[in-house]
Amino acid sequence: MPRREKIAFVGTGGTVSMTFNENQNGFIPTLSAGDLAGMLPPGLRNDLDVIDWSHQPSSHYTIPMTTDLVELLRKHVKDGASGIVVTCGTDSLEEMAYLTDLLWAYPQPVVFTGSMLPPGLQGSDALANLAQAVKAASSENLWGMGILACFQDQLFAASEVAKEVAHRRDAFAAPGRGPVADFVGGDIRVIRKPNRPPALEGAIMPARNVEILWASLGGGDWTLSCLSKSKNLDGLVLAGFGAGNIPPSWIQYLKPIMKNGTVIVITTRCRRGHTATLYGYEGSTKRLLEMGLLDGGGLRPEQARLRLAVGLGAGFSREDLQLYLLGKK
Repeated sequence: MPRREKIAFVGTGGTVSMTFNENQNGFIPTLSAGDLAGMLPPGLRNDLDVIDWSHQPSSHYTIPMTTDLVELLRKHVKDGASGIVVTCGTDSLEEMAYLTDLLWAYPQPVVFTGSMLPPGLQGSDALANLAQAVKAASSENLWGMGILACFQDQLFAASEVAKEVAHRRDAFAAPGRGPVADFVGGDIRVIRKPNRPPALEGAIMPARNVEILWASLGGGDWTLSCLSKSKNLDGLVLAGFGAGNIPPSWIQYLKPIMKNGTVIVITTRCRRGHTATLYGYEGSTKRLLEMGLLDGGGLRPEQARLRLAVGLGAGFSREDLQLYLLGKK
């Protein structure tokens, strides 16, 4: 059953807010949250509390900007919102939604949505996604499911969603998991509850300087050499080959980076799966953990970066950081 309290409708920019600009010869964010809400049928827009927060492509967003957004969302829940829709660009939506999920301790649903085509283009997915996101944010059945992403008749958990295709309307998926809910004849069907560790409460400012380095054939040494000279690197996530293995040439640089106080996490660059300690050769996950790296488990590198930044910002000890990365804290 839908709830009748106000739904906060927060506009942050993205393709869903874009129109064609002749001077730029391309699409740029111009539509306000009010413009987007005005596209909806009266039955959906009448219960919206519209907040025009920002007008940017999501590729311009940062971790501090996203934590500012989380504070705004918290304020509206405290003011009585029974659900929230965030209209957002799709480029970094999965990361913005995941970071929000780490910091969202309320039962009210927050639904991120956007579009792959601007509203004015033929075949745009904007209106359908917006309408379904409002319905989802209004649904009592989705309370307690954390942050969701709504695209193409499906709702995905923020901890699982990924932009899998760069250009098609069916860009979003949850590899190996599928949606947590979908729309059937206009109604929401809950398929399963996401396995969501408890979120951290309170005002946490994630660490700013956390980077990712992806393993590639014979690559990475020059980048690590530069990073080893930095005194301001808070954390580093390594996206290793396979189950978390890296070139042995990296080891000489990882040691001084760790000596400088940087926390390093090993993950896999594979879209599915997790790290494993099967091998014993230099650069293997087993040897890296023995060196003092933390285990990213089944986190994607982008997720490990955000979780590490939050854990460092929360002041976790090394032991608690490891538990947090594995979803045990």
